[in-house]
Amino acid sequence: MRHMFGVEMQIPKGKLPGFYAQVIHKIGDAVAVFDRDQQLLIVESETERDKLLAILSKHDMVADEFGLWLVPEEMDVPLLDDYGFTSVSGRRYLYDHLAAPFAVPDQAGADKDRWAALEQLREHLIGTPLQLDGGSVCFADASQTELIEGIAKAFQVTVEWQSV
Repeated sequence: MRHMFGVEMQIPKGKLPGFYAQVIHKIGDAVAVFDRDQQLLIVESETERDKLLAILSKHDMVADEFGLWLVPEEMDVPLLDDYGFTSVSGRRYLYDHLAAPFAVPDQAGADKDRWAALEQLREHLIGTPLQLDGGSVCFADASQTELIEGIAKAFQVTVEWQSV
């Protein structure tokens, strides 16, 4: 799972029509913008976020900033609209304060126990588990981490939470 940073721009009232275009041009020259969605710019690193914030702050344009998880293309996320959004480029993101990614490693217990745990966990996931080399990757509601841990423990498997 890739952690990203979102910075929402707010255009100050009373600025001349070319003001927004000038700021966007400065951002394009100085910041590696990964994606955008209307006034939201998404970058991949803290360094890029800091450069973006510096430019926007200089022009009094910072509205909000927050962390995002980039959802793997292969993952089905029926609850996406409750926990995130799809950008204009079609990439899907979950807000990191609402969604907690974790993995159930292949070595996390017996095959039948991992299967049973994942079946029980499905009721509490934001999207369907994605099977990758080494285990299953999932997103849970960030307020349900103890529940996820309890289910894993009941089936004698472990979960590995991905941190920011």
